[in-house]
Amino acid sequence: MAKYRIYFLSLLFGIASCSIAQSDLETDVYLFSTDSLQRGYYNRPYERYEAEPGWCVSNGAFLEATDDQRMLQSEATHQQAVQLMAKNDYVAWRVNMPGDGLTIRFSLPDNEEGIGTKGTIHVYAGEEKVGEMTLDSYWAWQYCTGTYPVNKPTVNCVIRMRFDEQHVRLSRPLVHGEELRVVKADDNMVPYTIDFVELEMVPEPVTFESIEGNKVQYDGSSLQDFVSKHRGKIIYIPAGRWEVDKRIHINYDSTELVGAGMWYTEIFFSAPSDNSSTYHQRGFETNRSHIRIEGMYINTINNQRYYNNDNSKQVGKTFMGSWGKNSVIRDCWTEHFECGAWIADYSATGSENLLVEHCRFRNHYADGFNAAHASIGHTIQYCSFRNNGDDDMASWTTARMCKNVTYAYCTAENNWRASSLGFFGGTNHYAHHIAIFDPLESGVRINADFDGKGFGDEGTIRLHDITIVHAGCKRGTKGTSGDFWGNMQGAFNIGPTIKYTVKNIQIENLDVVDSRQHGFYIAAGANPIENLQLRSIHVQKAATAFYFANAKGYATYCDIYCQNVEQEWGSYQPNFWSWQLSVDCMGSDVEDLVLPPLSETTQAYDIMGRSVTNTKQGGVYIVGSDKQMQKIIVP
Repeated sequence: MAKYRIYFLSLLFGIASCSIAQSDLETDVYLFSTDSLQRGYYNRPYERYEAEPGWCVSNGAFLEATDDQRMLQSEATHQQAVQLMAKNDYVAWRVNMPGDGLTIRFSLPDNEEGIGTKGTIHVYAGEEKVGEMTLDSYWAWQYCTGTYPVNKPTVNCVIRMRFDEQHVRLSRPLVHGEELRVVKADDNMVPYTIDFVELEMVPEPVTFESIEGNKVQYDGSSLQDFVSKHRGKIIYIPAGRWEVDKRIHINYDSTELVGAGMWYTEIFFSAPSDNSSTYHQRGFETNRSHIRIEGMYINTINNQRYYNNDNSKQVGKTFMGSWGKNSVIRDCWTEHFECGAWIADYSATGSENLLVEHCRFRNHYADGFNAAHASIGHTIQYCSFRNNGDDDMASWTTARMCKNVTYAYCTAENNWRASSLGFFGGTNHYAHHIAIFDPLESGVRINADFDGKGFGDEGTIRLHDITIVHAGCKRGTKGTSGDFWGNMQGAFNIGPTIKYTVKNIQIENLDVVDSRQHGFYIAAGANPIENLQLRSIHVQKAATAFYFANAKGYATYCDIYCQNVEQEWGSYQPNFWSWQLSVDCMGSDVEDLVLPPLSETTQAYDIMGRSVTNTKQGGVYIVGSDKQMQKIIVP
């Protein structure tokens, strides 16, 4: 009897049919199938309601899905949204989980000066008005004719970041089965485009009395002066909107800033970013150890990446500096900075073991979070990244090596430049249980485009249990297709290797679904790719599963399954690129099994997804019916 190695696709890939979501039959909540795999921020406190056909009720105009970047909806989730044109146009959903915290992702037109337009919406629970919100496109709409975008409208440019989001606490919670309705309140014909809403139950605020330790309550004076005066203490910042016109430097160990919660305490950095004397005066900076920032919403008047479009004049990150050793950033919601966080040990004081969790890094003009320059042991987990203008999650080794940086259980959505996850040098980094949706360019990239120390000779960069949906882009006219320059990008890019060798990369249990062009884009440059290991890779719907562009070096693979791809392997030159089945792919964990007979209800495919009628020859096959598919290896 033949021996086979068997896998169940539902266990190996988690999404046998690769559907991305399902709805609750009694409500209109949007359920991500990646949650059942615990990929992404699966334990987030909010639920999603999409403004798309079949997911809502509306008398507005649904925008047809398209990847044409000239169209507004190309930046929406699933490239679909609804436009409310006339007064009293609405979009409505049946609520699943009770909630009184509402977040709306929307788009309003810009104006000629690039400072946006405003519009009012009302929120109803059934027939009862429970909230009102002024939508403002001030922070949205970025225009690029060169390397970096600006917020001033121009012609013949790449337009990005057409969406933003705002949130409001409703007067009462909605309950299961109740109708949530968002209504346009203004009497005009300006399109108010709604991508989705999210609803959550806002927790009770943290109080000063509930905090234990050496504590003091902020009194509303200069926050910088207050922090400097009460160094080494727990500084409680009560509910309210606190305007700050200077960057906050935390210059003493064990200083902690604790707010009442992200729905209660807002820190608003008000220094103008278009003024040469104030453009950099925002964010929290520290090189000290045992620092904690927790429980606050952090926003800024800033609406651009750089002052005067000069990358040497950076307008400030929410969190910057080295953060010393064993610091914590928790339950923070940050928007509209240059970056959500750029952690780097430029001071040579140490940058080790920073813990970042349950945070929301959204609507920034560059990176969401970058652990750069000698970052060691940082963990970023259970976080939401959305609508950022450079890598959502990254680690860049510059002049000093980065090590042991981990991204885990994070969701990245609607990234509008670069990638959702990127490693540029370093060693022993780890990314796992990540969910990536709708980036305009790459979902993941590991390359040597940037100067730095490169990848370590010892250790590995390990990625596993990751789902990438609708990523990559086709080459075309910039602003219509492609990246910022019209170039093609894969859903997962390995290389180019311009500055140094890309090496010691392990990728396992990865699903690439509905790529706009290629699943994997593997490209070398002046240097090779070495010791790339791929195992349990699922590519569904792509022009090419693996596209090689002047690849050189070597890689091994095992258990690659392609479905609905036009071409399995892009051409490569065997003299320069070694692409071989892993020597341990067959393994020893085999069982005596009877091969299911092929019939009208049983199909068989080879590893490239091609239908076959003979499975007696050695190889890897996908065999079964619509209800149950198995992966088998015939020796």
